[in-house]
Amino acid sequence: MKIFLTKIFFFSLAVVIFFFLFALLADGHADHFYLRFTTPRQNSLILGSSRAAQGIIPDVLDSALTKDYPYQKFYNFSFTIAHSPYGPVYYNAICKKLNPNSKNAFFILAVDPWSISTAQKNPNDSSTFIENRLALGQTHFINLNPNLEYLVKNYDEPFMQIIYKKFTKHDELLHKNGWLEINVPMDSISVLKRTRAKINDYANNNLPYYHFSSLRLRYLDKTIKMLNQHGKVYIVRLPVHPEILKLEETLMPGFDDTIARLSNINNIPYFNLKDSSKHYQFVDGNHLYKNSSKAVTADIANLILKNKNLE
Repeated sequence: MKIFLTKIFFFSLAVVIFFFLFALLADGHADHFYLRFTTPRQNSLILGSSRAAQGIIPDVLDSALTKDYPYQKFYNFSFTIAHSPYGPVYYNAICKKLNPNSKNAFFILAVDPWSISTAQKNPNDSSTFIENRLALGQTHFINLNPNLEYLVKNYDEPFMQIIYKKFTKHDELLHKNGWLEINVPMDSISVLKRTRAKINDYANNNLPYYHFSSLRLRYLDKTIKMLNQHGKVYIVRLPVHPEILKLEETLMPGFDDTIARLSNINNIPYFNLKDSSKHYQFVDGNHLYKNSSKAVTADIANLILKNKNLE
């Protein structure tokens, strides 16, 4: 029995070491989320779905605001409409990622109708929310490096892919500040193909099933109120392709009025950029291309500075 237990011990130890070594090699190439689960608590956050993950760049904000706010450093803690719509799971994750001693911080909350809607028949039954089964809902430790829990529970590919992706060129890179950089062909044919596919996906797979959730809206409000205790909060609606915007207006025609009321109640600005799409380039109509992400982020920084002057 002693020999058997010794073998089990060394086998288990070898497995742990194996996973630990792979975790040490995991970086921004591993997947779209891993690094966000390995960084320490943060002071200023960018929140939202994949639009914000790709469309708002922390370094650009830091640079633009450094004169007025020299100690300001943003971190992008945005995921996708499936992983991080506003609700109990995202709220709890934000609380874990936020430095509880953070003061005079900045928070940018990207919103759209999908972020306060859900595809369940009962849009206010949080027990059926899809994010419960995904990374934020399944990972207890989100400030741990390396994060074995995340890799074991949420890494969907063979672990050898961590090594392969680390040493080969790929189109996607998650930066240490949380910004997801996408590099894909941007010729007109490629962009048109991706845009048509994305519009069809939203029209056929999202719009028929999504419904406004008053519970998600309440959690958006709860998130704002919690963050207001640590600094300044700004709500942003990022631009999208006009056809995707039409779908969003169909899903929730009064969305802007709802968010405007929420911003007024909480006495925070709402930067609505939905009608500025003609000024920017998109990867697929839904996500800004990185050059336009820089431009949009600079625009947001300018709006923050203008708002400061109005205070």
